Amino acid sequence: MNKRTKFIVACTVAMGILLVVLTIVMIAGAKKDRKPTETETQTITDTDTEYVEPETTTEEATTEVITKEGMVISELTGEWIDESLEYKRPMCAMINNIIDAIPQSGIGSADIMYEIKVEGGLTRLLCVFKEYEDVPKLGPIRSARHYYVEIADMLDGIYSHFGWSPLAEKEIPALGVDNLNGLFLDGTVYYRDSARYAPHDVYTSGSLLAEGVATYEYNTEYEKKPEKMFDFYYEDTHLNSGDAANTVKLAYSHNSPWFEYNVDEGVYYRFQYNQAHIDDQTGEQLTFKNIIVMFAEYESLDSVDHQDVKWDKGGSGYYVTNGEYKPITWKKDNGVLKYYDEDGTQLLMNPGKTYISVFDESYVSGVTFE
Repeated sequence: MNKRTKFIVACTVAMGILLVVLTIVMIAGAKKDRKPTETETQTITDTDTEYVEPETTTEEATTEVITKEGMVISELTGEWIDESLEYKRPMCAMINNIIDAIPQSGIGSADIMYEIKVEGGLTRLLCVFKEYEDVPKLGPIRSARHYYVEIADMLDGIYSHFGWSPLAEKEIPALGVDNLNGLFLDGTVYYRDSARYAPHDVYTSGSLLAEGVATYEYNTEYEKKPEKMFDFYYEDTHLNSGDAANTVKLAYSHNSPWFEYNVDEGVYYRFQYNQAHIDDQTGEQLTFKNIIVMFAEYESLDSVDHQDVKWDKGGSGYYVTNGEYKPITWKKDNGVLKYYDEDGTQLLMNPGKTYISVFDESYVSGVTFE
């Protein structure tokens, strides 16, 4: 190789090396100016500062089970209760709700209160108690309706009532619902209050109900826990829906109930018949942490106007808490009523007492918020 050729080769090699160096510098500069990608954060290191992966909330963390020694979460309220009550079956009491029956007794101790239409547009209440033995007076007690019997069955509760409609009389043995019927227990589990007139004069107490349960040898505990109807947050949580519900009105034809939110206490106070809804055993107004409005199809079955509620159809509704509301859906799932967000996930509720209205779907405008 002559000198000219050697010179050309040397120049070519030098230029190649220079181009490689310039390329490396440019790439390094570009990387320095941009944020590392998710993949790169796993490998990038720096001699001066250590790269720290940012903290994230994982699905596993949000569903972590919280435990408290000697305590369990109530399936009815989402609140902590003594572990000895975990498998205790609730008492479901059929309560009269016409104006001649107020003020009622003992219902302020209930964990859940259902309000459902009966004949003539009237409503009755189904009050559900996890702990009922210490209730001093409960009532007035009225007769069963089959759709209330079905709710008691879904809860695996013991059903307290005085008499029954024809369909309820068939439904109780068909479903095998443990029940305390005043037709057969008047004067023992149930008594008459002389201050009231029939049929608004039938009362009982927690201790009398417990005696009735023992007399019939009903199981006081679940053989196995029933399917969960409700799911709860561990702590009080705001909806942040932007839809205000400081007042909730339900246009039932006879009692026109409404609820007013107390922001300091974080609960809704109930009113009906143009007055505060009072439990005369405590003198206190009924309050609820949660309100659920279910829009359901009703059907009048006969000339007496006995009603049917189409549980299997499902429907829409609202969940109300902490001064706000949001739309929900509901359906009968695995034998029980369950509630869902619009995206199809099961509704999470705040721990506390719940009022549930089963409102006629043909009159959606009868539920208003302010």
